[in-house]
Amino acid sequence: MKLAIVADELDPSNGWGRYAGELARGLIAAGVDVRLVTPGGTMPADLRAHPDHAPIPSFRHGTPHFGRLLARTIRPMWRALRGVDVVHCMVEPYAPAVALAAGLRPLFVSLVGTYSVPSTRDWLESRMLRLAMRRARRMIAISRYTEQRVRRDTGFTHTTVVPLAVRTDEFGVPDPPPAREAGLMLAVGEPKPRKGFDLALEAFAAVHVRLPRSRFVIVGPYAPGSSFVARLRERIHGLGLDDAVILTGAVSHDELVRWYSRASVVVMPYRSVGRDFEGFGLVLLEAGACGAPVISSLDSPAEEIVAHGETGLLVTPGDTAALEAAILRVLTSADERGRLGERGSAHTATMTWERSTAQLIDVYEQTLSRPIRQGLWHDG
Repeated sequence: MKLAIVADELDPSNGWGRYAGELARGLIAAGVDVRLVTPGGTMPADLRAHPDHAPIPSFRHGTPHFGRLLARTIRPMWRALRGVDVVHCMVEPYAPAVALAAGLRPLFVSLVGTYSVPSTRDWLESRMLRLAMRRARRMIAISRYTEQRVRRDTGFTHTTVVPLAVRTDEFGVPDPPPAREAGLMLAVGEPKPRKGFDLALEAFAAVHVRLPRSRFVIVGPYAPGSSFVARLRERIHGLGLDDAVILTGAVSHDELVRWYSRASVVVMPYRSVGRDFEGFGLVLLEAGACGAPVISSLDSPAEEIVAHGETGLLVTPGDTAALEAAILRVLTSADERGRLGERGSAHTATMTWERSTAQLIDVYEQTLSRPIRQGLWHDG
């Protein structure tokens, strides 16, 4: 049985790419006959060397509209799916084209985040996405939070959850480990309103009054013309924190690991902003793998990663006073930092891509009522 994995990227430097790439790698290693249906581009060497690829146009680097993407993609998608038995669309914008090109073949659709909620799209995109979702045998959410958002929006119940994971060997503390920097507060990701970096900044400003040697570092790529970054910089200047707050821009993987390993606390106060929400919160796992204590938000997927008071702290979304108190709680107590970091690291060690891959294979086989791995397929 041949499985087509449809994805926009397999590049581990972004969330979509890491999700699709890690699961593709795991399925191939488990003996599933996989065809990678992607635009190509940057990807790990082992996936690039995989013998079965088929090209399609890019959503992220092409036309970011479902209708135009469908028009550009349907013919290449139809060609790419020739000879496959099962199709898994791992990026929601491709779902309408995949649903048409797959014909009667079993279809699985991933629910990764904001793009998975039809009502957040315009009328045409919403209609196209709903039709593709209805056509899917099973929809696979990356978190219960995302699953619940989709269920409330659509009424569809043919969903399940296969969570994201982390490679602890890639995010473990370097040897020799760098010293934890007292008062270093870290946030990671492309600055966007839903990640709450502006809330973290306001809380940090109050913390900095109490702890003048503290500093706040935001690590992640951003566009030169980002209006959100411009507002952040203006607020940093207005608060007189130019010397205490740094936006690094894009960094290498090794640099990212060093930042995690030096941080005294990683703060990710996720919130919903308009139609945007965080689908999982992978940064929290990466921080945990490096032994860094984490603070995040209730009413977000962080609740599935962080046990409040045990493996991290959770505060009400948008409550900067509560966020300030949580940051001070961690930064002013070495015992608290050590306890949360150790327990977070132990929990993170259970969140492996091998575990997620095994869960995904179970979803395939239970839905199809037959094995999907090579050598286990029998007609009739």
